[in-house]
Amino acid sequence: MKEEIMRQKQNTFPGAIAGGIVLLLLTGATTAVATTYKTASAESYLTTPALSHLNQDTTQDTTRLIRLMYLSDSTLSSNLGEVVLTASFLSEKRSPLRLATVNREIIERRSAGVTYPELVKDIPGIYATSESGSYGDARLNIRGFKQENISVMLNGIPISGLVTGNMFWNNWLGLSDATQAIQVQKGIGGSMLSDNSVGGTINIITTSPSAESSVTTSLFYTSYGQGKSSLSLNSGALKGGWNISLMGSYAFGKGYVEHTDVSSWAYMLNISKRINERHSLLLTALGSPEKHEQRSARMSYEEFEKYGSKYNKNWGYMRPGEPYNLSKNFYHKPYITLHHFYRPSRRVELATSAYISSGNGGGRWSESKGRRIIDFIKDGQIDWRGAIAANRNPDGSSSSILSDYLAGHTQTGIKSNLTIEGKNGFSYVGGLHYQFYSTWEKERITDLLGGDFWYEDYQNKSLAGVAGRDPVKKTGDMIRTDNGKIISHMTAYAMTTYSKGGWEARAGASVMGSTNSRWDRYNYIDDIHSGTATALGYSVKGGALYKLSGRTSLYLNGAAYSRVPYSDIFFSSGNNTITENVKNERNFLAETGVRYLFDRGSFEATAYSALWKNKSILSDPYKQQMDDLPHKYVVQGLDALHYGIEADILYRPAGWAELRGFLSLGNWRWKNDVSAIIYDTYSGLEMGKINVYSDGLAVGDAPQTQVGASALIKLGRKLELMADWKFNSRLYADFDPVSRRDPSDRENSYRMPDYHLLNATLSWRENIGKSKLTLYLSVNNLLNSTYIERGRDGRDHSADTFTGYWGFGINGNLGVRLAIF
Repeated sequence: MKEEIMRQKQNTFPGAIAGGIVLLLLTGATTAVATTYKTASAESYLTTPALSHLNQDTTQDTTRLIRLMYLSDSTLSSNLGEVVLTASFLSEKRSPLRLATVNREIIERRSAGVTYPELVKDIPGIYATSESGSYGDARLNIRGFKQENISVMLNGIPISGLVTGNMFWNNWLGLSDATQAIQVQKGIGGSMLSDNSVGGTINIITTSPSAESSVTTSLFYTSYGQGKSSLSLNSGALKGGWNISLMGSYAFGKGYVEHTDVSSWAYMLNISKRINERHSLLLTALGSPEKHEQRSARMSYEEFEKYGSKYNKNWGYMRPGEPYNLSKNFYHKPYITLHHFYRPSRRVELATSAYISSGNGGGRWSESKGRRIIDFIKDGQIDWRGAIAANRNPDGSSSSILSDYLAGHTQTGIKSNLTIEGKNGFSYVGGLHYQFYSTWEKERITDLLGGDFWYEDYQNKSLAGVAGRDPVKKTGDMIRTDNGKIISHMTAYAMTTYSKGGWEARAGASVMGSTNSRWDRYNYIDDIHSGTATALGYSVKGGALYKLSGRTSLYLNGAAYSRVPYSDIFFSSGNNTITENVKNERNFLAETGVRYLFDRGSFEATAYSALWKNKSILSDPYKQQMDDLPHKYVVQGLDALHYGIEADILYRPAGWAELRGFLSLGNWRWKNDVSAIIYDTYSGLEMGKINVYSDGLAVGDAPQTQVGASALIKLGRKLELMADWKFNSRLYADFDPVSRRDPSDRENSYRMPDYHLLNATLSWRENIGKSKLTLYLSVNNLLNSTYIERGRDGRDHSADTFTGYWGFGINGNLGVRLAIF
């Protein structure tokens, strides 16, 4: 190892002075280092962005702590400190998993005007879109699996929601400004905490304080009127082992879709403290208070042909010259973590992280008795004047009102990871993770729209009836919803890794348990708390890689999960009644692949299979079933099989060119017919069952065929052109399997048209002394292709009843970035 480190020093970091030694200590904790070190007596820099070392063959696939220190003339330079983040980043060359990494440079090129998941959209098997076209509203699929089957980790800590498993990406609008690297770990994922890694794991590493002081500022502006400015400050190493960095940004302006304006701030503060040789601390605080208008109603083909892809039916003029959107989101989710790293000996590392988050916000909403506001359409937009004129009933009550649907949560937890580096190539990892999650939801009247009051129908809408409550509600009063959930979740895990000779292997197991309860002040008066639903689950996963030669490696991995259901499944009735006979979902995953390195590039091919058993699906809140009254229902026992192949190739024909190509072919289908339990919306009692006929239907919402290519061309020393092309095919509309109640209806959901997308970015870099100036111009959808990103199947699975969101036409952005050292 020592000889390999010295070789890296000589080959990877040219210009390092004689007598300067880079010491890389590998222990068992996971880490990515994002820092730049300057030698004490020369203008030489050791730049270590996330994964710069992790892509070297010397880095093993276990969770490891990398400590990078500078020693000059055998004297430790005490003012440099160390910055480490526990994060499960893996070596792309040595891991038995299918990995892809997006580094900071690519993030800077792609982040202008796109949602966060779209930063990884050019990886085979991934489908990431802006969904509705609203700023920050996004959806992500990996290998056909939706967000609830994708684990999202931030600096090694799971951040996916515990209620449904979803990620609300608009709560993380400023995250791209604070991200150093993103690693996609497909299939089983590299962390023992990724319980829901069926499609894969998205592992995000934020930027960290560096030893060199710097100021970085950037600005971009899109062709449709949206912009963002940002400023980052880094103190560099301070006396006493301190280091501070601060980032702030502001996004503003119009969206591509009409009346989807945005106003969003973002911030991140990092404070690191090197206490001594054995202890270090890192405090990180980030958040993004935001407001953005939305497009929440999908379009039909007829509406698209008449109004175009920018059309948004959610707005209209409430008064002359005053547009008003029916949908607007506002939220702030500060997220604070404190990492402590303790190294009692050379072979032992204890990494502990405590975190807390408190989200608060909501969205503009409406309630109606009879004709809905969105049904008052005139010339393609909401006829607010007509809706208000028809809103007042003879008794003065309102038929429709505007409201704010408010929601928030408090999430806190602690994770501790112990790593022991053993002998003969073995390492041992064990840890605990506990998280507490408390949510609340309320609805508050904001506008009576010309009426004097809203009559809240407690008698029919609340299980408790009127119960002495005043049903006459005015502006500012709460209605319909006042409930929340309390969830505790704990995971204990252990893993063994082996790295010796040509072998890399890992095997681990975890046990997890959860308690779930609910409170409800709307449906209950005296005893507002439910009973407690509990569940236990486990996961077993492992993998091995063998290097046949210096160029060729074979790998295999697999996992079995017994997954604890999400909290919403335990309370599928929408009240405090606990759903009976809820069972764990079971997942069985397998993957095998080959990597081949050649003189000017590399090739990798993978075959995968994922069997998803006993899936429980909670229906949409208000479906028309059986007696045409709205009821909730839960589907249990649904199975799906996803399998396919992925391949990509990298080729560098010359020092000025880099070419990439990829292919992803999947076959994703539901595998059985099941029954759904129907619950009475108000009593929560079981009303009966209906049969669901989904066997053999193609899974919708993501393309099962993807082909792509990209080229990076250096046009001289300063100018660079990057272009990427992607073809998506076999994209079936999303649908609710429960809607398939006719045994003779075995037709797949509507297949959306195949489409191509071509994007290009031209960038120019100039060094001005120690500073770096970058200008870039990007053009998206260069061919101005017409395409549908997402859609919902209709009753006859045809274009006539299909509704969806069409993608952006040709658009561009211009940006500038200046880094001053």
